[in-house]
Amino acid sequence: MNIQFQICGLCILFLLIIFYKSHKTLHLYKEKIFYSVLCILTVSLIEDILSLVVIHYRYSLTQFLVYFVCKVYIVSLIWGAWSALIYILTDVVSEKKHRKLTLYLMLLATGQSIIVFFLPIHIFENENQVYTFGSAVMAVYIFVALYIISTLTITYAFRRILNPRKRFAIILWMLIWMISALIQFCNNAILIVGFASAIGALILFVLMENPEANLERKLGCFNSYALTEYLHQMFERKINFNVLEVSFENKGLQEETGMNVYEIMREILQISSQYDDIFAFKNISLSLVLVSEKTQNLKSAGETILNHFGNLNGFNKKSSLILASVTDEISDMEELFSCLSFIRKEYEDERGKLIITNKDMISKFREKYLVEQEISEALEEDRVEVFLQPIYSNHDLSFTSAEALVRIRKKDGELLSPGLFIPVAEENGQILDLGERVFEKVCCFLKNSDAIKLGIHYIEVNLSVIQCERADLAERLISIIERYQIHPGLINLEITETASIRSRKIMLQNMKKLINYGFSFSLDDFGKGESNLMYVVDMPVSIVKLDYDMSKAFFKSSKAVQIVKSVVNMVHSMGMKLVAEGIEEKEEIEGMLREGIDYIQGFYYSRPLPEEEFVRFLRNAGQEEV
Repeated sequence: MNIQFQICGLCILFLLIIFYKSHKTLHLYKEKIFYSVLCILTVSLIEDILSLVVIHYRYSLTQFLVYFVCKVYIVSLIWGAWSALIYILTDVVSEKKHRKLTLYLMLLATGQSIIVFFLPIHIFENENQVYTFGSAVMAVYIFVALYIISTLTITYAFRRILNPRKRFAIILWMLIWMISALIQFCNNAILIVGFASAIGALILFVLMENPEANLERKLGCFNSYALTEYLHQMFERKINFNVLEVSFENKGLQEETGMNVYEIMREILQISSQYDDIFAFKNISLSLVLVSEKTQNLKSAGETILNHFGNLNGFNKKSSLILASVTDEISDMEELFSCLSFIRKEYEDERGKLIITNKDMISKFREKYLVEQEISEALEEDRVEVFLQPIYSNHDLSFTSAEALVRIRKKDGELLSPGLFIPVAEENGQILDLGERVFEKVCCFLKNSDAIKLGIHYIEVNLSVIQCERADLAERLISIIERYQIHPGLINLEITETASIRSRKIMLQNMKKLINYGFSFSLDDFGKGESNLMYVVDMPVSIVKLDYDMSKAFFKSSKAVQIVKSVVNMVHSMGMKLVAEGIEEKEEIEGMLREGIDYIQGFYYSRPLPEEEFVRFLRNAGQEEV
């Protein structure tokens, strides 16, 4: 009997099953599907061997048994190809849809199997060859080919969402299978189709399904990839579960505790292993994530961890423990870890304690998270707008400039309050994208509107603290303005005292490059900081903007009057101009005029206006075209 290839293939599959079952797994749906593939291919190889055995001894057996075993084998080939299609579909559709598709495809494969059982089959055997043929075999070839073509088609159609390694493994498996079938079809003495199935399973195992790929080697727990897969399944199944995140600050941890972070993590893992239903993961950052459907078990584990390390110097300062119950309020994994990060920062003074999240914490996070999402979507969908607040020149007796202010238009048409989104954007870094978007929109407005013809000399654009700390700030702004081909003198860049505190050297380098290119700068919110005079001395600005509170104090405090008078004299003596912000009453206008303030900005003249309304405002103000 020519069963050498089959025996080799069967040994490979048995070893894969033993190895797979000897490692701990997460019991994921995808893991179960792969294990099913292994089992189906193993059964198919066993049937292949049995069919050769009964053919060899067919004269000692009943004809019914011989043909039955042969048909069971060729039917198993259909189910092997079916399993490949089912396997690739796990990454293409949700688990719920996959279960439904599996049922439909199972009914289809069952129908095909019944057809094969009713078709005739014949046996050929001589000294070197043994094989089956007939319409039943041809039907199997057709059905298997259809499954292989379907698998390859789906792999190609969804190539962008499939893991590249999985895509490669599937394509290689199908090619090996087709080549082996072609060889066996041309030379029936070479029975390698079953062996090819085993090689395909081996390829999948090595490239994708090795349980060790889900393990953190240093700690022996599951890794961040496994965490992603596990949480994805939990959210997809809409199962309520709990997460205990134990995170560490690595800087100075070993010096203060006498232990490195991995030693501490190993002891924590030993504590968590006392609970059968807790899955432990090492996340990308220096943190462990313990997951369980039982809140009490995680709470108990958290308290045990704190008791265990309670006497360890520095542990309380360098670690944080957050226990979160994941319900419908948190919709996906990204939101979960954003929530944990938010709570970690918000309750930084609670380090060394077990923080148990509650509805108020989640609500507070949700407010911030929704704002972050709104900002991201507004940037993607171009719902970021620029409003312009006119600035009146007391020298020219007209509106010669304006301040550009960022606004976000929600999907329902309402504006999102800047007081909500600007602090969030500054905290998470989205202010970088917002700042560049505003700068670009101002460039576009200056190029495509009549603002310059209507007397506008320049528009002020705010630079955020984070923008000012970017080494490539000058290059990025110059690149944008060159794209729109407008003169840099049409834009005045506003910086705040805060912006010039950090990375002063980088800021001054950028300012020098931008000023040499043609931009001008103004110092915003003058009067808020503690070292105002030094900022005016150090920063190469041409305009100083008197803070809203200082402008208001001028009309309420005699001390403020003296300060403003001194500022006016100082600024003018240095050859700079002064803008008074927050002017709302006629008396305030007159007071600022008496002090020789150069520009007036405030609600007395206008609130910030959308671009088109701003142009109409200039026309209605009677400004002549120049």
